[in-house]
Amino acid sequence: MLDKYFVLEKYDGKENESEFVKYIDSKEKQISWWFKNGDNGKDYYAIKYFNTSTKEDSLFYPDWIIKFKNGKIGIFDTKAGRTATDTEGKAEALAAKLIALGANYVGGISVFGDGVWYYNDSKKYEYTLGKMNKDWKKMEVLF
Repeated sequence: MLDKYFVLEKYDGKENESEFVKYIDSKEKQISWWFKNGDNGKDYYAIKYFNTSTKEDSLFYPDWIIKFKNGKIGIFDTKAGRTATDTEGKAEALAAKLIALGANYVGGISVFGDGVWYYNDSKKYEYTLGKMNKDWKKMEVLF
């Protein structure tokens, strides 16, 4: 759907992100465009968060920005395995930012499970590998 974007040849999470691209590309009737955010620098969208591992403020760069045809903007960060279990405070910061931005914004941490993509926008983030509690919503509800 995006004309051109750059992805490193090898990195942790590449397979998961490639699957997410396939998923959002399959929703072209509901999405105007999507953007693969960078990992650092002033040219990319960052959210300040308190890193629970290092015990200091840091910047977090959510993976995806999606413009839906209904006018909403989605901000998502795809995770899998250990990175979905411990987001080091990123999930809570993203949830708080979405609330601050207002009702036109949706998103959260996104994981693939049980054959579908889920997202979690809860301020009290919790993920147990393979188990989706009530805070996890199927992404299909956004389309």
